Amino acid sequence: MNLKYTFGLLALLGIAAFILPASAQEAAKTEVPTVNEAITSGDLPGAARRTRELADANDVEGQYNLSLFYWHGVGIPQNFDEAIRWSTLSAVRGQAKAPAARRLMSKSLEPTIVQKAMEWSRLRLVKMAEGGDDTALVAMGRSYAPEFGFANDNEAYYWASLAFSAGRIEARRQRDGLVGKIKQADLLKIQQKANEWFAKFRKDRL
Repeated sequence: MNLKYTFGLLALLGIAAFILPASAQEAAKTEVPTVNEAITSGDLPGAARRTRELADANDVEGQYNLSLFYWHGVGIPQNFDEAIRWSTLSAVRGQAKAPAARRLMSKSLEPTIVQKAMEWSRLRLVKMAEGGDDTALVAMGRSYAPEFGFANDNEAYYWASLAFSAGRIEARRQRDGLVGKIKQADLLKIQQKANEWFAKFRKDRL
């Protein structure tokens, strides 16, 4: 495939030409050149496959780019369910472009599909958090914010509290902003639940 055409196609579809941001390059030093080589040689299936490897390794840029590969069916069979899953996961994890992409995808899909994508993302994030990834705690709190369409103040407070207790200072604003929205009795129950989780999964920090 003509190199100019290859990059033009990816740009048209909104897929990064896999000269990925520095953060993604740092996170996957060996995989990124392989993805770039696959694209420059016109091997889009190879690029999609390597992007899936990045996504499975929890690289947030890889997850966002994989959502676009699936949405447009470039180098991989088109799959809207997979696209909304990966765009949702990357969005709640803080990838800058993912929320806008997710909103566009959501407009074309049944609400139940979008809901299942969020549920899938949360299950993955919970496993990450239980395994020691504190950024997943932040993402869980963010997933319950109104902007993602499945707001729950109690759950948002719970996960933001865990994140802040784990040292993620960016979670403090969300946590403190929710205190006044939750009934006192519920607040105490949530705090107890958070203490129990922290004692189980972060006992080395107590």
